[in-house]
Amino acid sequence: MPTRRRVQDEEAKQGRVEFSFPLLIVRIKTFTRVYDRLGAFGASRPVSWAAIIGMPIVASFGLYFIFSSLLTLLTTPAAREIGRELGPQAYVLLPGINPYLPILYGWLAIIAAIMVHEGAHGVIARSLGFRVKSSGLLFFLVIPVGAFVDVDEEQMAKAKPKNSVRVLAAGPGANIAVAIVCLLGVLIITSGLTPVVDGLYVFDVMEGMPAEDAGLLLEDVIVSVDDTPVTNFDDFKAALEDKNPNDIMRITVARGKMWRDRFSTSVKLTEYEGRAFLGVSVGEILTEQRLRTYQKLATETLYLHFMPPTLAPGLVPFSGALNDFYTHTLGENWHILANIFFWLWFVNVNVAIFNALPIYPLDGGRAFKSVLKSVLGRRAGGRIASRLTSVVAVILLSAIVMTIVLPFIM
Repeated sequence: MPTRRRVQDEEAKQGRVEFSFPLLIVRIKTFTRVYDRLGAFGASRPVSWAAIIGMPIVASFGLYFIFSSLLTLLTTPAAREIGRELGPQAYVLLPGINPYLPILYGWLAIIAAIMVHEGAHGVIARSLGFRVKSSGLLFFLVIPVGAFVDVDEEQMAKAKPKNSVRVLAAGPGANIAVAIVCLLGVLIITSGLTPVVDGLYVFDVMEGMPAEDAGLLLEDVIVSVDDTPVTNFDDFKAALEDKNPNDIMRITVARGKMWRDRFSTSVKLTEYEGRAFLGVSVGEILTEQRLRTYQKLATETLYLHFMPPTLAPGLVPFSGALNDFYTHTLGENWHILANIFFWLWFVNVNVAIFNALPIYPLDGGRAFKSVLKSVLGRRAGGRIASRLTSVVAVILLSAIVMTIVLPFIM
């Protein structure tokens, strides 16, 4: 065991603040004291056992996602087209590089996920008697990007595999716990939403056409035609097909703040390609249907909760495209809280899955190697375990790279 003097000497050499362009490392002793206190709680040890059980489950989900995505890309041209449209940067979990990861929400979620991940390593390490050599915050220049915990690697290498794996599993386990809580937060918020309008959203009014002459505007929502409610395009199309050129159609739209105002007008239809023509382009809002689908936490709708609102704005109630169509008792800014919860869920679950994969030197890869050594025997099995771990890592990294590049080479 290292002496107190040796520990102090190491910390003095490291310094409290280090700058290695472009990273700034700030060591904070308070963090280590927090790990000591939390690690002293009796609940920390059973929690670490739960993390060990959860780690292979999370890794299995990640493996399924990687290989199912690879198979889909190999067999489905449409999937490759989507991959080309998204671009390789969509696989990078960094705001500013990934176009679908918002800067503010993205950085907040990434910093929180890394702090949770590293903090869990520190807490479980201390609960099991491992020394935390240092811990603190990481900055990219002056921008905070996360945290770090430096657990004594010599102790980890000499410890029983069950203890070292518990420390390694703690990071992904904590991320999954936070992710689940945040997903519940998203579902609780969306359960309190009420649609304020339903109908057809007007995203184009053609110049010189009857709709413009009658006073219809961009961002109006058509709620009824001839006093009959319309909520989908088929209803609207059927109403037009029953008309002839020069017929009069009465249209009611919602507009204004939260679409509280109603405006009704009579439109004299014109002729276009032998049929009655209004001169608007509309899209379905389906506020009630979209909300019910998102609120439903079931196997067939689970993919929706992995869908960033920036990537599929028409499917997520709190996206920038849809949030104005709903109201909540939390007030006008309810969608900000929903987005915070979503991005915390999204980033934490992705960090957990990635780190749980048996890719060395990630947590999952190190745990995989430690378990192999234990099964094969430390002396005779050390070299075999290292080789098997390397082979698995190469296979998985190759599969990940293939899912990124396949859309561009096939």
